[in-house]
Amino acid sequence: MTRTALSALLTTTWLAAACSTASPDHVKTSDEWLAEQESEGAKIEAEKKKSQGAYDEPSTTEDEKKREWDEKQADLELKRAARSAETCPESVTEKAPKGKASVTLVFTNDGRVKESKIGDPYTETAVGACALRAMANVIVPAYTGPEKTVEWELDLSGGKKVGGTEKKK
Repeated sequence: MTRTALSALLTTTWLAAACSTASPDHVKTSDEWLAEQESEGAKIEAEKKKSQGAYDEPSTTEDEKKREWDEKQADLELKRAARSAETCPESVTEKAPKGKASVTLVFTNDGRVKESKIGDPYTETAVGACALRAMANVIVPAYTGPEKTVEWELDLSGGKKVGGTEKKK
């Protein structure tokens, strides 16, 4: 008897769930279905506009990413090159004066060195040529604006150093 009562209860529950009023009383026409889809699409578009820029595509293009001269990155790259240039007195066999040298670099908008000069007494020496090669191979991030001239001081006294320093104009 309990089995029969339990079976009847489960059947009644199943029928009630299957015949619930959640389904529409009529079949939607194509116009009703299209209107519903357009409404849902409009809601999704409105939500996208609210959060646009937060997760969507970046707000800057490649051309906009080119920016003004990046002083911090340029300083980092010049210090790396200066460390290399400061090893020139040990790597060149020619005798050259030991001391400080002033290097002038002119950068183009693509971040490469257009022109490089080293001051006296290293102008026509092998150590000066070695230091210029190291400094002239610096590449900084591309930027907008005019060519940038940087003066950098190197210590070519022949010991282990930390890197050059930029001269303040």
